[in-house]
Amino acid sequence: MRTLYVNPLAYGENIGIDAIAQGLRHRLAEDGIELRVLYADFRDPDCDGLTSAAMRAGVEAGVDAVIIYALTPTRSADAAPAIRDGGMPVFSFTRPLYPVNGSVIYPNFNHGLLMAEHMAKLVPRGSRVGVIGGPDTVDDVEECLGITHGSKIVGLEVVNDPYDPRYDNVSDVAAMGREVTENLLDDFPDVAGLMPYNDETAHGSIEALRERGLLGKVKVVSRNGTPKAVEAVKAGWSHGTLDIDCVGIGTALGNLVVRQLAGGERLEDEIAMSPVGRVIGPDEADAWVPLEERIAYEPLHEGLD
Repeated sequence: MRTLYVNPLAYGENIGIDAIAQGLRHRLAEDGIELRVLYADFRDPDCDGLTSAAMRAGVEAGVDAVIIYALTPTRSADAAPAIRDGGMPVFSFTRPLYPVNGSVIYPNFNHGLLMAEHMAKLVPRGSRVGVIGGPDTVDDVEECLGITHGSKIVGLEVVNDPYDPRYDNVSDVAAMGREVTENLLDDFPDVAGLMPYNDETAHGSIEALRERGLLGKVKVVSRNGTPKAVEAVKAGWSHGTLDIDCVGIGTALGNLVVRQLAGGERLEDEIAMSPVGRVIGPDEADAWVPLEERIAYEPLHEGLD
């Protein structure tokens, strides 16, 4: 049996996305199911069209299921329902608005709560903190809601709207993370902490703090648990990264695919939750296990041949 995964980023561009794909591949392989991969860059203005075209190519190639990453709730709504109605199982990372056979959702809000709780251990109660938002995706919006709500619970004051364009890293890269962090520091120079929505943004925030002589003084807590972020924690530049277990996200969806393709179940809008993960602070950094050591990584089979 073969499945197609339409990956939202080329392999090697994002270590977390790579780990999700590897976890999926690993779990499917345990039951003898092959994974083929095509790419539809989420930053491309025509990402929906590219994703839909890749799904149709998978159907024409005779795969047994298609898997997408529904970064927006309507991603490929023009193609996915018809493909599923035609008898092809459809699975997704995050749950779209249309029915699929199975999807994995993330505890994004809880991630935000955990980040705020960790920040509260680093700065005095009542401290002013800034939050750097990201692209307008379900995951990132829910996470920032959790951060802002959690900050209220633990007695921190969020000074900004994470989705104000001045403080929003819509590009998802470190360079813009630095730019919007500089905006926040200009507007709110008294912040005691920063919570960038992901590690890549945090690297930009770290450089902005370094330039101003604030590195290590303004506390930084981010999300994803990537190696570079853990190294930043060890160096004292960051003070925590939430390891969301990207490999476990992939295996969680792989379990659903296996249940239908290998186990014979007919799944209908089955929903699974990815691991919650944990914050990696200075006390946990030395014992942290890199993503690529949690399972044996193998080259992804790109293309449908």
